[in-house]
Amino acid sequence: MKRISLLLIVLSFSLHQQACRSRQQANSQITDSTSTTGLASKTAASLTISGHLAELGLTAESHWRGINLGDEFAKVKVTEKGESFESDADHIGYTIELTNLESADMLYYQKNNKVSSIDVDLFLNSRQSVNEYQKELETYFTSRYGASKPTAGGAVWAGSTGENISLKDVSKGKDFGLKVKIGSASGAATASVK
Repeated sequence: MKRISLLLIVLSFSLHQQACRSRQQANSQITDSTSTTGLASKTAASLTISGHLAELGLTAESHWRGINLGDEFAKVKVTEKGESFESDADHIGYTIELTNLESADMLYYQKNNKVSSIDVDLFLNSRQSVNEYQKELETYFTSRYGASKPTAGGAVWAGSTGENISLKDVSKGKDFGLKVKIGSASGAATASVK
């Protein structure tokens, strides 16, 4: 009797899993040509956040760590879990510690009480770490925004809602790092000129 019950449980679980897989495949094949976020929503469902991306707190649904351009600026203080290190009327800065004594500083800028741009500085320990983060971030941004355009020392992606995302290696000598800038394609100014 126990064997039959166990067999029925395993069988029903297997059928349930198969049904879920079939539904996911069917949903991923449906496209909506009228949606401007069609690419982002399809890739968000298939994008896996792991490794360095998970450590940075990235998500498949936001520009950076749960924050999107155009969000209410007050949302940054509620959503961002890093340690605040500076704040003024135009921006707020947070820092997070990463493994191997590495860190990331995020500056969220606002215009008219809306997030207008995001600057991220990754402070890394070695060329290998720069290469690893750069590779994972390039894959992440490409899966979210499509093919990039090369620039001096980095790459730029154009989002479907008018935003530009840039990734640049800013390493100098024994100071290793990456810079990520997320802003409107119209070139919203930030205080950072690095």
